[in-house]
Amino acid sequence: MGVEVSVANLTKSFGSQNIWRDVSLTLPEGEVSALLGPSG
Repeated sequence: MGVEVSVANLTKSFGSQNIWRDVSLTLPEGEVSALLGPSG
């Protein structure tokens, strides 16, 4: 049995620059996922 991962209302900033604001997601068990941005 795998583990489902849930994130709710995640916010990340570097100094005054917001990178993520109010991000929510659920990753189903058995899935492989990645978040990619400009830096790869």
